[in-house]
Amino acid sequence: MKQHIMIDSKNIGGTSDAYLIAEIGLNHNNDIDLAKKTILAAKESGANAVKFQTYVTEKLLKRDNDAFDLFKNLELSKSQFEEIFDYCKDIGITFFSTPFSYESVDLLMDLNVPCFKIASMDLNYYDFIHYIAKTGKTVILSTGMANFGEIDKAVNTIRKTGNDNIVILHCISKYPPKANEMDMTMIKKLKTLYPEYQIGFSDHSDDNTMSIVARVLGATVFEKHFTLDKTLPGPDHVISSEPKDFIDLRNKLKAVDESLNPCSKIRLDSGIALYARRSLYAAKDLKKGEILTKDKINVVRPGGGIAPEYLPLFLGRELKKDLKASDKIDLSCI
Repeated sequence: MKQHIMIDSKNIGGTSDAYLIAEIGLNHNNDIDLAKKTILAAKESGANAVKFQTYVTEKLLKRDNDAFDLFKNLELSKSQFEEIFDYCKDIGITFFSTPFSYESVDLLMDLNVPCFKIASMDLNYYDFIHYIAKTGKTVILSTGMANFGEIDKAVNTIRKTGNDNIVILHCISKYPPKANEMDMTMIKKLKTLYPEYQIGFSDHSDDNTMSIVARVLGATVFEKHFTLDKTLPGPDHVISSEPKDFIDLRNKLKAVDESLNPCSKIRLDSGIALYARRSLYAAKDLKKGEILTKDKINVVRPGGGIAPEYLPLFLGRELKKDLKASDKIDLSCI
């Protein structure tokens, strides 16, 4: 069984921290300065990687599609991607992208990206998946529009190329989905079906709750749309996380990991347990020779003395010394 994979020397899986991908996508607005500012903010917010979208509009949409002009205006050139890639390298954050054409795969290979993301919409585009898998790079597979048969065929398409570096993301292709539409049990189902691969979560919900659920269920890779400002013009800014949201996600995922660490359990000999538990105390002034009964013993806080479980051992026993009210009762008293 494959315990973990690596992306840009970063371990994913096993005992490693969650791997966070800031999906910048189209949120660069075809402005390289904005792209760089967004990348830097993603790094400072705890992202391990930033992801863009690489496409030739004519290879993605018909010219009479209502969205054609929007996508064309946001299409980045090879030289722009080269500048973005170099900037990511300079500041120490991983860059990769979702390609939407064979030419886009080739462009990204020229940049030597460490992995590829396959969008949910292309999960049944098996020839394209095969082309990407043949690069030998890690393939991150989003499953938002797929049934189990399509997922399995896509995974097997990758396997047949000899590429075994696969991450499978649970995803709901809605922006944003409601809680009752999330089907978070898919994380467990995918882990059961593909125990040799890393399972992650592409989170389109409007807060971090579902990502926390995914981490508890064993997800290791997380992707969320990222923007500097939700109010910026563009199709995806409003559904994206701002830096404060991403910082919150990183902190909460770390808290989940700490809470699941058995070494963090509060032990019984801690100060809290000493204060909160009970011990045996004299309920009133008692004389040597008296026989101990329940009405003569208070079982009260704090702990640190004889525990309540041993009360029966003291009942009916003769005191061998005087006790004042609230004195501890221990073995030296009987």
